[in-house]
Amino acid sequence: MALPWPHNTPTLPRVGLPDLRADQSATARPTPEWLLRAREVATSPVTALVVMLLGLVGLFVLPMVGLPFVALVVLPIVIYQLRAEQRRNLRLGRR
Repeated sequence: MALPWPHNTPTLPRVGLPDLRADQSATARPTPEWLLRAREVATSPVTALVVMLLGLVGLFVLPMVGLPFVALVVLPIVIYQLRAEQRRNLRLGRR
């Protein structure tokens, strides 16, 4: 299936971010340097890659740690508590 545009054009529109240093007038307060740096970091492709990798770790690695913890620690405690309640009910004559 052919694309409706030539292959040498970008597939997504490019949105240019305004340069905050150039937009400042004489009466406006200058933008702090840390804010400009934070904006560069937030819009960086490396930041997007790091966030994506952290999401994959959260999706795959944490359940591999959390599910055995639930199976080996939490479930035996719950089962013990339920059996204790059953023993108490048997002592009190409830069924």
